[in-house]
This record gives sequence, C-alpha cells and structure tokens, in this order.
Amino acid sequence: MKPGLLCDISSGAKARFADIPFPHKKDEYWRFADLKAWSADALFPHFSGAVPHSKPCGAVLDVERKALKGGALALFDGQLVSSGAPECVEVLPMGVAAEKYPRCVSELFFSAAGKFDTLAASRAENGAMVVVPDGADVEIEMAVVSKLGLSAGSAIFKIGDNSRLRLVRSFAVSGGSFGVSMFGFFLGKNSSLELATFKYSGEAAHSYLRDDFSLPENAKIIDAYAEFGLSPSRAERNFSILGAGVDADIRALVKSSGGITHDLRTSQMHKAGGSSSNLAVKCVVDDSSKAAFSGLVRVDAGAQKTKAYQSCRSLSLSDSAKTQASPILEIMANDVECSHGCTVSKPDPDEIFYMNQRGLTSKEALELITAGFSRTTFERVGIEPPGGV
Repeated sequence: MKPGLLCDISSGAKARFADIPFPHKKDEYWRFADLKAWSADALFPHFSGAVPHSKPCGAVLDVERKALKGGALALFDGQLVSSGAPECVEVLPMGVAAEKYPRCVSELFFSAAGKFDTLAASRAENGAMVVVPDGADVEIEMAVVSKLGLSAGSAIFKIGDNSRLRLVRSFAVSGGSFGVSMFGFFLGKNSSLELATFKYSGEAAHSYLRDDFSLPENAKIIDAYAEFGLSPSRAERNFSILGAGVDADIRALVKSSGGITHDLRTSQMHKAGGSSSNLAVKCVVDDSSKAAFSGLVRVDAGAQKTKAYQSCRSLSLSDSAKTQASPILEIMANDVECSHGCTVSKPDPDEIFYMNQRGLTSKEALELITAGFSRTTFERVGIEPPGGV
C-alpha cells in the first residue's frame, strides 16, 4: 500500500491488534455473549486458512447469485466488484475516498477500539465509499459477500444536505468464512436514510458488523435490521445524535436456532437536545440457541427535551432457548422522556389450538405467529420480512 492515510490507519490497527485481548468475562462490552465462540481457538481456523467444510446455505447462495447478476452495489471479500447506483451518486474505492474525503475515512476507522473493529481497520483499503449529493433522492441495493477464511471489507455513506437515501443491504457470509465489516453513515442536515439490512451466514462461519450513524440537525433515519444466520454473530449499532430535530426509528429482528448465539449491542448517544430515538428489538429463539442484547441510551447534560426509548421483546419457541437482555439508561439531563422495557413470552397455546382447529399444523401455526411477531420490524421501510434461512 502506498504511504498515506489508509496506510497509517492499517499500520496503526495492525500494531494495536495483538495488544487488544479477545472478549473475556470481565469485559462488560461483551456481556451475555458466547465467549467461547469468539475465542482465539474458535477463530483460529479462519485466520490460518483452515476453513472447515460446511454445506451450502440457500439464503447465502441467493444473495451471492443476485449480486453476480449485476445492477447492485457489491463487495466481495472487501473488493468492489459492482458499483451499481444512480448516475448522480459517486461510488469510490476506499483508496480514492481517503484522498477526497479524509475526514469521513478517519472518523470511521480511527474510532475502532475493540478486537474486531480494529481487525476491520487493519484492512482499511478494502471497501468503498458512496457519496449522495445535496438534494438527491436515490435508492440503492447493496450486497456484501464473504467467502474467504478471513474476509474484511468496509463502506462509508456520505449523504448530502436535504437528500434522501433508501438502501437495502444484504450480507452473505459463506460457511467457513469470518466476515468482518465496518460501515459509517454520515448524514447531512435535513437528510433522511431508510435502511433495511438482512444478514445471513452459513454453518461454521462467524460474522461481525459495526454500523456507526452520525445524525446532525433535522436528520431522519428509519432503520430495520435482521439477523438470520446459522452461525455466531456480533452486531454493534451506534447512533450519535448531534443536533436538534433528529428522529431515529431503530428496529431489529434476531432469529436464532440450533445452538448458536446472536449478539446485538446498540447505543443511542444524545449529544444535543430536542431530538428523539426509539429502539425496538425483537428476538425469536429456538432449539438451544440464545439472543444476547445490550442497549445503551445516554443523554448528555446539555441534551434537554430528549425523547429516547428502547425495548426488547422475545418469543421463545423452545424451553432450552434463552434471551438475555440488558437495557441501560445514563441520563445527565433533567428534562427528558426516557424509558426501557424487556419481555419474554412463549407462543399462546390457545392461538395454536385455534389454528389447529382450522386445518393448520402446529408447525404452520408457529410460522404464522412468528411472522406476525416479526412484521413490525420492517413495516416502516415497506418490506415484508423474509422467512429466514
């Protein structure tokens, strides 16, 4: 790599990586996570190239095939293979982005402090930047495909003032791959982002995703995130509310089965007053799987008139499945409306009986109940939730 910003980022991250411990019991940031799944022993096959064999996953293959047909913005193992976007949108390899938009690139990668976002920063040259001009109204489809044993790639979206971006992302992590991604979304004043994310992974894989959102005054975001993978995952979603008039509607669906853990951590950081954020997490857990959720709402001392909420509702389909949730409020201001709540429930046996009497099997009844439970995650982005993997 040529000397420059990306070289500094990557070199610094590589130097720090060895000194950052893998997740451990005393690390509050990894509370409720399956630490064995994120240990050096568990991840070594990906780093060493000893990719374990696993059967193909249909949903992963579907995303890959669709991306190869063209027309979408596509990253394969961090390489920009298709730059499908409206003509007014600038799509840049990360090397070019570092020269034209160094502040955005620096702000994303230099914020990496954990083991795996630092790993993404160590491959800072892998990825792309998308620039939406002021006053534009555009829609983009994006596919992020991981096939290598260690697959790192990142992306930055810079959305101009008074612009609207509708982005539908699909992540596909093949069996045996460790997919690592960092995304930064820098919204302009009075801009809006509608983001729908679907994340799939095959067996014997790992996936890590960190999304950072920078929201200035009057920015709007409708965010719907879904995790359907067959292997351990970690998603970190950070929302920085920097101005008045921000409206952040954040929803997530985690669907877990087998014996894996899907781990979701969120933060709603209110640094300015007069804004609102609403987080609604829904988990569907089956077999002996687990959903781990930890969410932080922090309201700074000067952020008066803030409205912030977070909730986590879980539907447990098995006596062996588990949801562990930790909503956290840190309120430094005294004129706010903030609350949180968590619930865990099982399917209503009366509902299942009712549907049985009308010709549905118990399996079909559970599928209907699960679909109804999940639907509100995507209602504001106007997309029907898929059935999973």
